[in-house]
Amino acid sequence: MNHAFVDGSFDDGAQTGQAGRGGFGIVLMVPGQLPQHLYGRIEAGDNNATELRAVVEALRHAPAGEALTVHTDNLNVLSAIRHGSRSLNQHEEAVRVREEAEARRIELHLARAGRERRHMRAAHLLANDARLERVSAAPLGPHAEVNLTHAPWRDSAVVTLRRAGERVSAEVRREVGDPLARSVRALLTAVQLAHPGETLVISHASKLAAALWEKPGRALPGAAQDALMQAKAEAEARSVQVVFERTEGAR
Repeated sequence: MNHAFVDGSFDDGAQTGQAGRGGFGIVLMVPGQLPQHLYGRIEAGDNNATELRAVVEALRHAPAGEALTVHTDNLNVLSAIRHGSRSLNQHEEAVRVREEAEARRIELHLARAGRERRHMRAAHLLANDARLERVSAAPLGPHAEVNLTHAPWRDSAVVTLRRAGERVSAEVRREVGDPLARSVRALLTAVQLAHPGETLVISHASKLAAALWEKPGRALPGAAQDALMQAKAEAEARSVQVVFERTEGAR
């Protein structure tokens, strides 16, 4: 089944004296494909209306004729779609939700999801970026999602890379005498797995790994710095880009 994680963002303009503005964010997941990040800035009367608009847009972009489960953390959104709303703004958007599902022959399922879920966090950040008219970090070209797992009690780290139609995992053991921390070595392994011209979207990278990748000169002079410099040079030669998934509160 296809899944969409949706969220909205709204500012009533009370502090700036401007008209209210909103944004929606969507992470659309279709089996066999990488998640799609969709977002947009809209005029809306309140936050619930922006979140209902996110559901409408998810339906518009989801495959027609297939079931879709929409995940939201907003109980008002679920109630408006199922039972209607006394708010005119919310009612109009809820009607659009039902009309869009019927027009595209999509069997719509609704589910509540906590904000702590990864794709819900991503949808929330996309909605904020859209409202504030910030450029999203979501890559537009060939890309792969990379998850780095490096539990402190293990002697190895696990790299999981997922691109359209393919999933690759590698266990990275720290060799005796390796000048790089395990988390940094895992990041370099992920870069080696990248295809030429691909963008890697890295999640759960350690602060150390991200900082040293951005500025290899911070590493202690010697083998560690040399390894980072070489990895950066090879990535540049293969047109591989590395993007670290932004977290709440980042700029």
